[in-house]
Amino acid sequence: MLHYKKNTLLCFFISFLLLGVSTNVNADHTYKTSIVKKVLPAVVEIHAERGNMDAAMQPKERGGFKFRQPKGQQKNAPQGRRSPKQDPQHVGSGFVISSDGYILTNAHVVNNIFDGGKLIVIFNNDKAYEADLINYDEESDIALLKINNAEHGKVFEYLTWGETPELGADVIAIGSPMGQSFSVTFGNVSSLNRFVPNSAPFVPFIQTDASINPGNSGGPLLDTSGHVVGINTMILTGRNTGVGAGSVGIGFAIDGDYVQSTVELLMTGEKIRRPYMGIVFRPVKEEDYGNLWKLHEYGYGAYVQEIVPGSPAEGVLMVGDIIRQIDAKKIKWKLLATKVKTKKIGDIAHFIIIRDGMVIPIEFTMGEMT
Repeated sequence: MLHYKKNTLLCFFISFLLLGVSTNVNADHTYKTSIVKKVLPAVVEIHAERGNMDAAMQPKERGGFKFRQPKGQQKNAPQGRRSPKQDPQHVGSGFVISSDGYILTNAHVVNNIFDGGKLIVIFNNDKAYEADLINYDEESDIALLKINNAEHGKVFEYLTWGETPELGADVIAIGSPMGQSFSVTFGNVSSLNRFVPNSAPFVPFIQTDASINPGNSGGPLLDTSGHVVGINTMILTGRNTGVGAGSVGIGFAIDGDYVQSTVELLMTGEKIRRPYMGIVFRPVKEEDYGNLWKLHEYGYGAYVQEIVPGSPAEGVLMVGDIIRQIDAKKIKWKLLATKVKTKKIGDIAHFIIIRDGMVIPIEFTMGEMT
């Protein structure tokens, strides 16, 4: 009798555990689908129709990083609402950021536009609009569009910005990879503040293992509240991996905080002017500090290797200087360029440097990159 009761209790306990697991899985599924349903109406597929000039450029592969959707038709392409074979023009992704129809995407999605070309944005309900290219920044790979033929008084659903996610956080990528419209993938934040070879050295990226492929470019990377944390931009592929051109689980999205600051400049419609120092720098080694070696902290400080003649740094900084702080905050060497780009031309930054074994404060006036 006692043995029977023990077995009954054990079965009940196992059933309880399985029920709990099942409930958690269902809750997680429901949560994810609710987020996707909320954000999908603000995501668009972008068709960049070429004008008079033959813009059938091959996708740029720079150092193994694929920046564009592959050119040409794909044999036996999976059938979808709009396959690459049906739409030979360049296809990418984007998302609405305001109720009056402003859209963000990557600059490389739309830079095939020439005289007579046009941009078409398509929503997940198949509603299509023409859009104008308002402004773009090729260095940051960010472009701002605006829908130009919406119904009078039309109000668009739009996405809002989130905080920079933590390492390991869940993220969602939405876009139209390989012409497969409005695909949704899930992943994690693999790293923050990545700087990718052959991209601008001041643009910080979020690395993610959410599946991203050509055509995802310009689409949003979202947190689990449905807020934008980045713009999906590129994947590691090809020569560096030896596994072909598809996703290998290493994707990069431009950090949302950086994107927001760039959007403010793009909204002016003017060419972006960037501050400039005029130095070449590297990480600091312990021996660079000399008798102040105890100040060495791995990853912090930037060693000045070279001064560009005629630059703002000439006569202010010297080769061998170690930049320790900017505006009373310790600086990581790989974030120096990003920190500089948050300044305005003519701004005065307060540096703490180490020169010839002495800690020295200096004032540095930001010049303009030409």
